[in-house]
Amino acid sequence: MNDIIILLQKESNYSKFSDELIKYQSPKIFALDYESHVYLEENNIQHVITDDILSEDDFAQIDTQTTDFIQNWIPQKLEKKFLLNNIFLPDLIEHELFSYLLTIFTSMTIIKNIITNEKQVRIIDFTQFSEYTESLVTSKEIIQKIPPNTKKALYHDKIHVNFSLMKIPFNLKISRKTFQSIKKITAKITDKILDADINQIAKKNIFLVNFDPIQYELFLNELRDKEIDIVLYNPRKPAVTNLKSLNIIKNSGAKIFDMYDIERLLHSEISNHQREFESILEVVFNDKNYFESILNSSKPGMWESMRDSLKSICVERLNDSIKRILVLTKFFDDFDIKLILQWAEVGQEEKEGMKVGKNFKIPSYMLQHGRFLTSKKWTKFSNFTGHFPHKKISDGQFVWGTLTEEFGKTQGYKNITITGSPKHDRFFRHKNENKRSDKILIATTGSMNLSADTSTINSQLKHDKVIMQIYNTLKKIPGKEFIIRTHPSPILTEHVKQLFNQIDSKVSFVNDKDLIDVIDDAELVVSFNNSTVCLDAITLNKPVISFQTDDWSFDEDIVEQDGVLSVKDITEFEINVKKILFDNTFRENILQKSKLFLDKYLKNQGTSSKNLANTISELI
Repeated sequence: MNDIIILLQKESNYSKFSDELIKYQSPKIFALDYESHVYLEENNIQHVITDDILSEDDFAQIDTQTTDFIQNWIPQKLEKKFLLNNIFLPDLIEHELFSYLLTIFTSMTIIKNIITNEKQVRIIDFTQFSEYTESLVTSKEIIQKIPPNTKKALYHDKIHVNFSLMKIPFNLKISRKTFQSIKKITAKITDKILDADINQIAKKNIFLVNFDPIQYELFLNELRDKEIDIVLYNPRKPAVTNLKSLNIIKNSGAKIFDMYDIERLLHSEISNHQREFESILEVVFNDKNYFESILNSSKPGMWESMRDSLKSICVERLNDSIKRILVLTKFFDDFDIKLILQWAEVGQEEKEGMKVGKNFKIPSYMLQHGRFLTSKKWTKFSNFTGHFPHKKISDGQFVWGTLTEEFGKTQGYKNITITGSPKHDRFFRHKNENKRSDKILIATTGSMNLSADTSTINSQLKHDKVIMQIYNTLKKIPGKEFIIRTHPSPILTEHVKQLFNQIDSKVSFVNDKDLIDVIDDAELVVSFNNSTVCLDAITLNKPVISFQTDDWSFDEDIVEQDGVLSVKDITEFEINVKKILFDNTFRENILQKSKLFLDKYLKNQGTSSKNLANTISELI
């Protein structure tokens, strides 16, 4: 039988897929995501890239369906039951739910289009959406359902921990549960080494959520000089990852709040609340008619295909929030915290801290951490990207310069203070020798994954293609070495490393090195779609080429004001690379334009930490 359709996703059972494949002469195989495409490509198996059967209307509908679901998945009549200490729990997980649901609804739309367009008589479904597939076909007999090994997961289900021991870097990918177990053990060790008694917090203090001590060393020292006690709360990443971070914390006098003692104290209360909310979630997820109505689907399989995995995710994430909310409530009740500072307005842990703080009238502030996306394409998704979200929580915002302040005002924000960027102080203070090392740094990113049309196979393949073109272009220039620094997103990092394993496994990755040293040792920095690394390079007086793979990137302020040399194809890239490397006049002109933009974008260059510490001192 040749009339066979096979549906494959990242999480599919590939062993069983291989068993089925040999039974048929020429099945039509559909890859639903980038990872399944890569698997099929590597094994020379002909297949269809399913993005090609999605229209612009499909993409728009997926975006709308995702945002509508997030806004409505809790029935209005039950909203009060999801309040814990006046905090609406579902609000806390919107950021991760958005990226998760985008992929779910994209896959379902693809399957619907396949069933509509194809006339084959049999389907073998290796995806988690087989219930939905079955609801679309005329007869159950024509579909064979083979469940995947796992269901689709959330972005933070795996924790990537980078640390060093005796100057040897270690990079681990572990489960959230394992991460918390390790964190408990290391917390006890660091507490003894630091000997910083959290019970001795002074009246003048600040609560920092998920701050990296290495990036913000100068800021921590300025707070210390202002006699402001620092409490580090790092539920997402350990505050201590190596000897340097340990010494920074010790020198600043910062105290680490690890929450485990309070968690033990409140164990029964936490468990009772978790059980209570799990029973409420059970009621919600069993209301099949309600979900079919908000999904606007007459096909019952849509909800059945996503219910169990979504329920599991919500239970786990909300249980985490319940625990942290109760712990923070106890902590803020015991200690007179004066101000909360965070840099990820939409992060689950940041939201928890700010919302619990509001119950104690503790003001919370957001500190800009990167170059904000200002293109109109992204403003409608700001509740999920954190770039001045429409659902504002923080009481005030500290930004890097006038351009970000102006953008914040267009988003409806009023209490904005320009402080500059504390994490860039060490860049400005770095002694740049302007040495020509013959190294070219490629700072890779990947598809945005912030809308349906940037979460596709083709959107990632477009980046892969550009990276390969850049590699081939630079390889032709004699005497030049290039190094790779991937975007910190673990997904994007894995994609790039996998790509270079195919084209050049000897390429040097420098993610474990200090970014300042990496940029300082480069003659040129190549980035994509105006990543924040562009600013990092400009501060060190390095020329930057930003390769624009998407039209929206041309609307960004850094492009419009010539902060970077912007190119859109490989021919333009090759011409400009050679000009920068071999034409000193052209190179200096690029650097001058970048400096003009930098002066507009970053204020208080080299003194931002002091400026921010002074501002905070006045506030508390």
